[in-house]
Amino acid sequence: MAGRSGSGWGRAGVLLLGVVALVVVATSILVGTRLLSNSGGEQAQRAVEPSGAKQDPPKAAEETTEAKEPEKNTENAQKEEPKDEGPKDEGPKDEEAEKEEPKKDEPGDELSNEEQANIAATFSAPKQAASEQSASSSASSSASAEATTVEPEASASAEATTVEPEASAEASAEASAPAAAPADTTMSLSVPSIGLSTTVYEGTGEDSLSAGTGHLAGTGYPWVPGSNTYVAGHRLGYPGTGSDHVFWDLPSVAIGDPVSLTDANGTTYNYAVSEILEVPITDLSVTEPIGSDVVSLQTCIEDYGDYWTAGPNWNVRYVVRAEKV
Repeated sequence: MAGRSGSGWGRAGVLLLGVVALVVVATSILVGTRLLSNSGGEQAQRAVEPSGAKQDPPKAAEETTEAKEPEKNTENAQKEEPKDEGPKDEGPKDEEAEKEEPKKDEPGDELSNEEQANIAATFSAPKQAASEQSASSSASSSASAEATTVEPEASASAEATTVEPEASAEASAEASAPAAAPADTTMSLSVPSIGLSTTVYEGTGEDSLSAGTGHLAGTGYPWVPGSNTYVAGHRLGYPGTGSDHVFWDLPSVAIGDPVSLTDANGTTYNYAVSEILEVPITDLSVTEPIGSDVVSLQTCIEDYGDYWTAGPNWNVRYVVRAEKV
C-alpha cells in the first residue's frame, strides 16, 4: 500500500508540472502574437497613411510610450507632481511662448500660395525702400561733401583774384603817391658823373643864380607827380660864389648818368639822364611838363655844337633831361 501511494504522488507531480509548462508556453505564445499584431498594425497604419498627411511627432511618441508602459507613465506623473508645484506658472508660459514665437514668423497651413506671396512681398518691400533710402541719403551726403569741398577752393580762388588787383593797386599807389611837400622849397642837386653837388634856390634871379642854381618859377617840384622840375645855372658864374663854373662840365654828362634831388625834408628823388637838347633861347617848350616825372638842367653854350667856347654870346640853350627812376 505504501509503495502504491508513493508512486501515485509522483505521477500527480509530473502531471502538475506538465500542466504548468503548457500554461507557460500558451502564455508566451499569446504575448508574442499580441506584440506581433500591434507592431504589424502600426506598420500597416503607417504604410496606409499618405506621405503628406499632417502628423504630430511628439503626440505619437507619447501614445506609443503610454501604450507600452502605462504603469511607468503613471508612476512618473505621480513622482513629478510635487516637483512642479513651485515653478508651475513659469514653465508652461515659457514653453507656450517658445511654441507661439515660431508661429508668428511662419505663415499658417491655412494660407494659400497667393496669400503667402503677398505677405512675403509686404515683408520685403520695406527692406527695399530702406535700401533705396540709405542709397539716396548716402548720395546726398556725398554730394553735400563735394559741395563743401568745392566751396573753399572757389572762395580761395576768389580771394586770390581779389587780392592780386589790390596788391597791384597798392604798389602803383605807393609809386605814384606824392611825397609830403616841404615848407622850404630849397633843394640839393647832385650829378656824380661830373662831380657836381650844389644848392637849388627858389627862382632864377641873380641872387639865386649867383649863389648856386635856381628853380624856374612856375615849373614843378619833385614831390609833385608828373612834374618837370626845371633848374638853371651859369656856365661861368661869379668867382668866389656858388655859381662859379657850376654847370661848366654839363656837356660832359652822358645818357644814363644818375641825377638826384633832395628836398628840405630829406627825401631824395633819383633820376637817370634820358635826353639832351639844344634849343634857341626863345624856345620855352622845354620848360613844360612831358607827362612823366623829370628834372631838366639848363645852361648856355656859344653856338650849336660849340660846348667849350667861353662866350661871349651864349646864343643856345643846352638842356640835360633826366627821368625819374
